[in-house]
Amino acid sequence: MSINRRNLLKTGAALGVAGAFGFGAWELSKTDTKAKILITGGGAGGLALSNKLLHYFNGAEITIVDPRGYHWYQPGQTLLLAGAYKSEDKVIEDNETYLDSQVKWISEAVREYKPDNNQVITSSGQALDYDYLIVATGLELRYDMIEGLDINEIGQGNIASIYLSPEAGIASHKQALAFAQSKGGQALFTRPQGAMKCAGAPMKATNLIEYFVRQAGQRDAFNFEYFTAENYLFAVKAFDKRLQEIWAERQITPNYEQTLTSLDSAAHTATFTLADDSQRTMDWDFIHIVPPMTTVKSLRESELVDETVFKGYLEVDKYTLQHKRYPNVFGLGDTVGTPIGKTAASVKSQLPIIAKNLQALITDQPLTAQWNGYTSCPMILDVGHAMLWEFDYSLEPMTTLPFPVVDPLDKSEIAWVMEKSLIRPVYDVMLHGYTPV
Repeated sequence: MSINRRNLLKTGAALGVAGAFGFGAWELSKTDTKAKILITGGGAGGLALSNKLLHYFNGAEITIVDPRGYHWYQPGQTLLLAGAYKSEDKVIEDNETYLDSQVKWISEAVREYKPDNNQVITSSGQALDYDYLIVATGLELRYDMIEGLDINEIGQGNIASIYLSPEAGIASHKQALAFAQSKGGQALFTRPQGAMKCAGAPMKATNLIEYFVRQAGQRDAFNFEYFTAENYLFAVKAFDKRLQEIWAERQITPNYEQTLTSLDSAAHTATFTLADDSQRTMDWDFIHIVPPMTTVKSLRESELVDETVFKGYLEVDKYTLQHKRYPNVFGLGDTVGTPIGKTAASVKSQLPIIAKNLQALITDQPLTAQWNGYTSCPMILDVGHAMLWEFDYSLEPMTTLPFPVVDPLDKSEIAWVMEKSLIRPVYDVMLHGYTPV
């Protein structure tokens, strides 16, 4: 997607917020600096922040370290499952589409962090010095923590998992349709223990596949059960209550504090570990698996992680996103140790906080920008309807727009259109460093 003022204004107009952009403000307040700013991780957070920082600094040396040579629009995975996206190219773009020529990209992984020396070691052994470090390495999908699961089986044999890859999203859609056209059976859906990216996605997958079955006209021949390691469906009580009501109507049974720990694809059984460490084995004819997730190995084995509340995650102040022990380090996106906020919408709201606070740090000013924990989850109900869920650290429903576009507790065609057609343009604008809404 080419980016220019006209495209930005068109996107903003579609959302009714074009007048609030204020494009020139950044140019008037740029800071001259020769600082070396290193960003580890080149996903949505890393790419977007590299461009955002160009609005705040003149002369900074900005480098991204990431081995992946393409950008993956991960919010599109549920749309692949829904069939709203038909091909992989809907979620895959070249990094060059978004990477500014002023930003250096190093195509390697991080092997080791040395924060006491202001240094990062890459997989090839290259030592990278920095003045300021932003960690945006996201989360690692830990399918390996489910005994017996072979990721090569995902997308066949009625084993689905939209998280694995774009190919898995398409294959999971095909598996779901085939299951819906079968004579009936038991469908299981899982949500792992611990923090995870897009915590609403396991429930979106459940809703979509139940919808496919219902559309096929044999709903009574199927049983749907959802297993979550949590003791609730959703952390926001109002949303949790509403989803429970919807699932009662749609005959989807939630099972709480039960974690998928092993899978036997030949026997079509799944074993769950309960809160008291006892185990429960279930038969399945279809299963959608969401794997446990952790920070990447180089981070979780470093001096930068939290050893208390958010163990294994980057230790940051939840408001300023500055590291609590290394003041020249900031965190962004899924990898940070905060109570909530592992969505692309959270990244978008974090970008100006980090940019402003980094500018304040470089100019010896107090860090006044504070992130409120903003998170958004368009809860897909079926192909054509969703509920727009927004909230922050208060865990109360909220909206970022000047007025509520939809009632977040009502089934809405508008919320579906936003998820399918309007969020992606805003996401692309964000990757270019602009955060208008």
